[in-house]
Parts: sequence; C-alpha cells; structure tokens
Amino acid sequence: MKSKYLALLLLSSCLVLPASAQVAQSIDDNNPETAAAVSTQVDQPGANEAGSDMDALVQKVKIITRTKQVTELPENEPVALDLGLVDVPGVSKNLTEGVTANAYARFVSVDDMKIGQLVLSSVEKNSRVEALNSDNFVAQFDIDQPSLDPSLPISVEGNQAELKAALERLASLQEEEEKEEKEEEVADSGVGASSGSVGSNAGSNPDASGYSTPSALDVGKEPVISSNITTDGCKIRTDLDQLQAIQQTRVVTTTDGTPEYGECADGSERFKINQSYAVCPYDENTETMKATAQFMYYYTDGGGNRQEIGDCQPDAEKIYDIVEDRNACNVYLDYVNLQAVPQGKLVYTNHNGKVVPVADCAASIEVEPVKLVETTEGCDIRDDFLANKSYGRSKYIYTLEGQDWDTSCQDNDEEYPHSTIYKTANGDQVCEPIINRESGKVTLQSRVMINVNGFELYRTPCTPDTSAKDIQSTTAGCEDPSKWNHNISASQSIGQERFYYLLDGKQEPVTECQDNGVIYPHHQELTGWQPHDAQLFAYRLVTVYIEDVPTPTGRYNVLTSQVLPGDPQIPYSYVGVGPATNGETFYEGCTRFDKRDEVESYRRPDESLHKVIVGEAEPLNLGNKCTVNIVWDSESTSRWAFSKPSHVANILYSPPSTQRNWSYGGNGACGRTQVAFDYQYEGQGSEQHTKRDYGTITSADHCAFKSMVGTKTVIREDGEQIGSKATNTCTLTNRKASVYGALNPQIHKGSSSWLRGTAPLWADPYPAYPNFNQTHKDNCAGLWGWLS
Repeated sequence: MKSKYLALLLLSSCLVLPASAQVAQSIDDNNPETAAAVSTQVDQPGANEAGSDMDALVQKVKIITRTKQVTELPENEPVALDLGLVDVPGVSKNLTEGVTANAYARFVSVDDMKIGQLVLSSVEKNSRVEALNSDNFVAQFDIDQPSLDPSLPISVEGNQAELKAALERLASLQEEEEKEEKEEEVADSGVGASSGSVGSNAGSNPDASGYSTPSALDVGKEPVISSNITTDGCKIRTDLDQLQAIQQTRVVTTTDGTPEYGECADGSERFKINQSYAVCPYDENTETMKATAQFMYYYTDGGGNRQEIGDCQPDAEKIYDIVEDRNACNVYLDYVNLQAVPQGKLVYTNHNGKVVPVADCAASIEVEPVKLVETTEGCDIRDDFLANKSYGRSKYIYTLEGQDWDTSCQDNDEEYPHSTIYKTANGDQVCEPIINRESGKVTLQSRVMINVNGFELYRTPCTPDTSAKDIQSTTAGCEDPSKWNHNISASQSIGQERFYYLLDGKQEPVTECQDNGVIYPHHQELTGWQPHDAQLFAYRLVTVYIEDVPTPTGRYNVLTSQVLPGDPQIPYSYVGVGPATNGETFYEGCTRFDKRDEVESYRRPDESLHKVIVGEAEPLNLGNKCTVNIVWDSESTSRWAFSKPSHVANILYSPPSTQRNWSYGGNGACGRTQVAFDYQYEGQGSEQHTKRDYGTITSADHCAFKSMVGTKTVIREDGEQIGSKATNTCTLTNRKASVYGALNPQIHKGSSSWLRGTAPLWADPYPAYPNFNQTHKDNCAGLWGWLS
C-alpha cells in the first residue's frame, strides 16, 4: 500500500526542468520497495504497444555518478548541478574522462520520508555540450538530509546506447578540433601546401561526403544480466533516536551467473525497538539508600528472534527508596551484654510492586538496643525434696517500642536448704496436732520450710509425723493422678497420701488426700510443632507425662500436645535463596518469559520447608516461541514476445533506393534492447538526405512467466501475530529464442534486411510455462530474508 501511494505521489509531482531538460519520473522500476518485492520485473505484452515499441529497444544500465561538491537540494523545485561519471557499464574510461554530466535534482516528502529525484540533461567536455533525452536518465533514492554528499555515489538508470553515442560525439568533436588545429598550423607554416587541386564531390554534396560506412554489427553472444535486491550480507542497523532497527539491503547484479554485490543501505523492513527490564538487575546503593531500575534495548527481527542492543542502563524515572523492614527479623537476645538488639532487613519496592531484599537481617539502624532486666516475677521456686533443697528461678524482660517481652524461667544461682518445722520462732505450733479422743493419742505434724531473703516460705502442707502413735499413712484412695498437684513450671508432680489409724481393723482417716512428698519428675514427649512462619520460628508441642503411677499403663499425661509456658522459640534454619516460577508468563515480542520470585527457603524443625518470597527474580527466558508461516497464493501466468515497430516496417518497404543500417545492443533476455538505425531516402530531384533514427524493440525472445505471491506472518505460540504481514512476488521465466544467432538478418528484400520476428511473417511457438517447486519458493523466501 505504501509503495502504491508513493508511486502516485511521485507521478503527480514530476520534475519541471528548463526546455533543454525534462524529467520523466521513474515510478515502480526505480522504487526500491517495489524492486525488493519481486524476483524478476517484466512488462506485459500488448500493453501500450504503440507508445512503448521504441522503448523496447533501450538497454537500461546503472550509471554510477558522484557530485563534485556538497549540494543542498530544494523541495519540489529542481536545481541544476554537475556530476562526475564514475562508471558507465559498457563504456570505456577514455570516453568518460574529463566529462561533466549536467543534471537537475530536488527532493519530495512522502509519509515523513525524503525522496531524492535526479535526471541527466546533457554531457559536457571542454565547453562542448551533447544533449540527452532526460526521460531516459532518472534516479530516485531515499535521503536522510536534503543534500548530496560527494563521498556517496548516485546510481542513475539510463539509456546506455544514447549516453555512449553522446560521449563518442564529444570525443569525435575533440579529435576533429585537434586535427583542424594541426592542419591550420601546417597551413600557416607552408608545409604540404599545393597549388593544384584534387577532384572531390565534397563541395556539391556535403552530406554525402560526411557519410561513412557503419561498423560491422557485433553478433557475439550477449551477456545475460539480472539484478535484484537482497538482505544477504547486510546487517540490521539500530537507530535508538527513532527506536527502530532497520534491515539493510543491497543490489546484486548477476552477469552470466556471476553475482556482483553493491553496498548495503537502509531497506524498507523495520523493527520496533523496545525496552526490557526483565534481564537487568537493579542498581542497589546502600550509601544513598536508593535502588534504580535498569533496562536494555531489544527488538524482534523478521524471524521472531530477540536481538538485544548494548548493556543494561539506569532508568532515571524509576528510582526507589531503600528502607528497613524490622518485621522480617527476630530480636537478638545478647545475654553477655544483657541487651535485646532489634534487627532489620534492608528492602525496597520495585517498579512491579514487589518487595526486594537488599541485605540480610542485621542490627537495626533505626532502633537502638534495649536492656534485658532480670526478674523472678512469674517464676516459681523449684523444689528437690530428695536433695532437701529448693532452687530460685528467674527470667528476663525488655520493653521494645511500647510492648513488653519476656523469656522463659530458668534456674538461677540461688539455693535454699529445706528445714522441717514443728514450731514457729515464737514457739507456736506450725500445724495443729491430730488428737484422737477415742484412742487418746496425739500425732504431731510438721512442714518443710525455706528462707528466701529473710522470708519464711513453706514448701509442704502439714504432714503428720509418722513416728506418732499408731498413725499410719497410705496412698489408697489417693492414686488418681488427675487430683495430684502438678507444677509445670518446676517440671514435677507430687504424689498424695492420707493418714489413718485402725479402729477395730478399719481405717479411720486422720486426713484427706494430701501431698506426700513423693516427686514424680515430668517427662516430655515431642508430638509436633506450632509454626510461626511470619517470625520464622516454631514452638514445640509436647505431651508432659509422669511414669510409675498407679494407672493401667503406669503413665499419666499431665498435658497433651501443648506449648509449655516459657518454652524457647526454635528458629527455622536458613537453607538458601533462589528463583522459583510462580505460574505467570509474559512475552516480549517472540520471546517467552516465565515470571519467577526470589524465594528464601527455611527448614522448619519438623523438616518441612517454608518459603518466603523476598523479591522478584529474573524471569526465565524460554527463547523464541514464534513460527514463521509462509502462504503462497495461486499461480498467475503471462507471455511476452518480439514485436517490431511499425515505422521500422515502413522503412523496410520503402523504395528500392532506400538504404538502412542497424546497430544493436542488449542482452536479449526479455528486457529492453536498444536498436539504432540510419537510412537514406531520395528527395526531389537529385538531392538525397541521410537520416539517423533511434528506436527500441523488445528482445528477440519469446518468454513465458509464472508468478506466485507469498505472504509471511510470524505467529507466537499463544496465537498472537507478531509484526505486520509481508507480501512479495516470486517470478520464474522460460524463454525461447526467436532469432537465429544474435541479430543476423534473416529476411532480405533487395538491399533491405530486418530481424526475424513474429507474425504475420511467421510465428514461433511460446515456450512452456515454468513450474514452481518448493526449492523455487524457498529461494525467493531466502532472498527476501524470510527464512532467517
């Protein structure tokens, strides 16, 4: 669509030159976009034959020129300039040496593009000028700046024979002038002068005297030349100002199977350059406490491949503060210095809203450590009746950010010996004696006491003295451990007994069930864990039990699967950090990425793993997930054969006195071939005239063409089309010669000759249409850069 619009615009804005030079705008034949879209550009038979018969004889070649100085181009209005002839195919360097090509040039703007346009109007040497038909010498090219640089060549498509003839005339004129100058010098010096005269008809017939027999026609085999545009050997140029990657192309000219490549230049296929943050880490600066996002430029080429440009670079618009997160860390208890040290982890929230850690837990930079204060409050004294001692217990407390925290109770350095007390210091009995009126006996009772900082503390209830009269003790009726006293803090249970005496063989209770001083130490059985994942620790779940008790199993569970008061926090062990996919997927062009989180793994005490998402990890690059699909439309065919201009036929059937000479050039391969011819005809009386004429005829070949249009799309695995569709035309050609030899005259009539051609003289059969196969399609697709 773009090339059609360009052609219409250029057609409507042809160059307007002085009367001596008019520009015929080249449209599709000179448009690089159109040239790149087909393998072989051909004309169709029967289209405007009357107006194109002479054009059919013209051999167009690429004439390489160069400006002699930097020249600014105006828009729309053409400006005159001088060009040097660098290379003219088929023309000797002796003819182009010292020759200046006079030209007119301008530029036009199309879709934000600048298109340079240039035509040649004449050639000049030593003040001698030979005019050219500017319709036959045109150039059209893309430019970045509205100027022409002497260091850059300009390729002009032009009529080889016309330009060569003009250059030969310039050279001939120069030789004649040099010869005349030498003759004048000889005449002036008297050398070679003669008083006589030589017979000549030059005075009566100057035209005839200037006529010379034309050179013999070159009938050698013409080279087969074709040209195309390819991406082979050209790189993709990146333009970060326009955020575009531009596929460069170049012209390949094949002469008899030998390719010759031109220089690479920007082509029409372009890829958008994007920014990717997925492959670049943040720049984390703990001195400035700033985290800066970084990105890398990339583009997706025509084959769906991701191409990265340069290194990661910072994004000044994505800078985030690094802050301290104390909720992610425990408080470190320093018992050596008696301090509770708050800890924090440096983190920041990135441009995707994910929290990313910078450093592991360490002493807080915002909150100072606080003191650990020892206290016995809430901690029971632990008794050991077998050792006749009791032990003091204490814990530490601290206040952090308005909240009180404490540790579990532990034995301290204080010990208290047991004393059996019957009476107080005042002489009062500690316990009321047991008086049995019927028996008349008295049983004394005592208590175990300790002295704590001057305070007397009883550790047992009143206990009858077993040495008292007939007082007996028994555990019968006191075997139920559920009714015993269980001291969780001291990790012990105390058995019970009761006292009685026998009366008539029957137990008479003296007391109810009470502690008997038999200690049953607590045993613990780990039954599980109570996890606290947010704080990265767990409490033990234990069953506290005692053994050797009067139960069917000999065991009694004091607590079942509970957290004991003051039980220490068992921290999770750090396993490591690494990436883990989170089930989210995204694409950048054809490249698929699986999102991953940065995960810290911790092993719980029960050996299970606890994973903490601490940030966003680099996505997993799964590579190119696109497929290039090429669809070929149905075939189209056309034919093209030799056609002889009508006015040439008229010349051939002129009166017998007519003489005609052909000069021929071209490749004879269904292109355009230049034919020049001159002839004489009789005028009125004895006057004769010589006229030289030029014409073009199509090649002396019959040709059959077959074309297929290919459409390329790049489809990603999720069904989305990447980029726009690309369409090109692939053309195959079969040709069959319709001339014997090259241009040997085949039909003679008197002194006239003409080329063997088409009906009505005779008709040569067309060759068969060529057949497409996959190799042809792959060759075209490869030439267009679709298979890379």
